[in-house]
Amino acid sequence: MHANHFFGELLSMVRGEKMNASERMRFANLSSCAPIFDDFFEEGADMEHIQFLLLHPKIENTKSDKEKLAVHFLNNILSSLNDSSAFLKAADNLFVAQKLSKKQKGNQLEADYLLRISEQKGGFSGLMYGYLLEGEKSKKFIELAYDLGSFGQIMDDIFDLYDDAKEGIKTFANQAETVSELRLILEAKEQSLMVLAREIAVDSKAYRYFKDVLKVFVSIVELALDQYEKIELDQQTPPKQCLDLDRKSWIIDMEKASNISKLFFKSLRRF
Repeated sequence: MHANHFFGELLSMVRGEKMNASERMRFANLSSCAPIFDDFFEEGADMEHIQFLLLHPKIENTKSDKEKLAVHFLNNILSSLNDSSAFLKAADNLFVAQKLSKKQKGNQLEADYLLRISEQKGGFSGLMYGYLLEGEKSKKFIELAYDLGSFGQIMDDIFDLYDDAKEGIKTFANQAETVSELRLILEAKEQSLMVLAREIAVDSKAYRYFKDVLKVFVSIVELALDQYEKIELDQQTPPKQCLDLDRKSWIIDMEKASNISKLFFKSLRRF
């Protein structure tokens, strides 16, 4: 299951529902479309043209086969929505946030600013997921979609701590002075999510499902933080100096039996 499908299921879960076939189709197309738009950033494409294409996805506006493919997947989504304007607005805001994130390469930025970039990139992605779902969407539901997306990006940045640093991308995670900073951010965001989910869950059963699934997901990130703390203690190397060690030190191999066992028992303790 792609990450956006996972968040779509979580958002449906809090409403006591499961995604239907149409919703799954939209998420599948987004899973195909989003990486292509990400590639445009990596390839140094004309960003003004790509942003125009995002908001005016017509074949006649494309300049390459790759652009045609991106437009094809995007139009599959838009044509299935009763009102595509909110989805496109969220997509445009995400595009702007991604452009801002390019400043993370080579520049010295404040920790709060780096965290805000991550929150916005993930948050606008979360909004897109929320707008792919059918049914009424209250203000609180939209807020949950944004916060859930932000939470996902924060977890990604923690996992990708070393790889981002190696590529010269500064994030709140790889610029942290201590691992405890990262743990406090993660815990605060999780608690905020739980409070919001409790407020809007259709019933106690729906809230419990949401909470239990999220706990397992968070346990994976906590496994990474445990490893980072051991590095910090044993080798006196905080996240900010992660490049002083090799990649193997920071990567969490979830195929290792020991890590699977640790995850199992860590998840159990959270229930």
